[in-house]
Amino acid sequence: MWCVMLHPELPANENQRIATLQSLSLLDTPAEEKLDRITRMASNIFDVPIALVSLVDANRQWFKSKVGLDACETSREISFCGHAIAQGELLCIEDAQQDERFVDNPLVTGDPNIRFYAGQPLRHPNGSALGTLCLIDSKPRHFSADDASRLKELAAVTELELLRSSSPTMDDISQLTNKEGFLTLGKFSQAVCKQYNLSMSVAFLHLQGLLAIKYDEQNYHRAVRKIADKFKGHFRGSDLVARYDEFSFVALVPNASKESVSVRLNQVINELNIEFAQSENFSDLQLCAGYASSVPDTSLESLVFDAFASIQI
Repeated sequence: MWCVMLHPELPANENQRIATLQSLSLLDTPAEEKLDRITRMASNIFDVPIALVSLVDANRQWFKSKVGLDACETSREISFCGHAIAQGELLCIEDAQQDERFVDNPLVTGDPNIRFYAGQPLRHPNGSALGTLCLIDSKPRHFSADDASRLKELAAVTELELLRSSSPTMDDISQLTNKEGFLTLGKFSQAVCKQYNLSMSVAFLHLQGLLAIKYDEQNYHRAVRKIADKFKGHFRGSDLVARYDEFSFVALVPNASKESVSVRLNQVINELNIEFAQSENFSDLQLCAGYASSVPDTSLESLVFDAFASIQI
């Protein structure tokens, strides 16, 4: 049967989608290890030769991260990812040669000889589908419901990392997201928690005595970075860790019990207090912490306040 390749349809919110994508200033930027780690992980988990973070511009799909593919971009007209963002949900093609939309697509009839494709749209907090996290193989394969669930989870992490990459709201000293970035990116984490009916917890770490060394810039910066590194090191890559203000750090932790958050906080406090006590420069510093959990509908500001209010100084 003679087939004619179908071009991807445009999403209903195409103008908003393009404006959102361009506002992030991600297109044509250098590769980033945190995103390359995700595509390497996707390639290994699903045992596929190609994994991509694809951003779909007006006329092309451009690869922010890639494993197993030399090309940096392709035309949107022939892109599988264009179909995925138009569909607005996971697009799975188990055998492209058996699908009339793709059987004569040049990416199927020629390099990279796509047979299998699975692409999960990557969404901005405003709902715009920016592109996909996608898997590609040159042979047909089955994609189970469990596979789909795992890809969606990886895509959620990818969405967060894309927003982190685009955000100018970074604290220069700690190299963590600052308060503005925390509240902005946190809305996305809230949306994911709400979608999957997950709880949210906030861990709050407060530093006493920092003011005493603030005017010793070298030691002040060292103390902030030491706390930031230790605090971040006890949380997952999917958790949102930030320097909330001059004396406080926070972590937004999806799908974790208050008990597990408490354990992590106590580990951070114990390790840092021991280090501070042994240092002449930091002996006056002391940490205390609090935490709170709630449903995703609770405002982040309220959840942070509850975590702060739980501190017993």
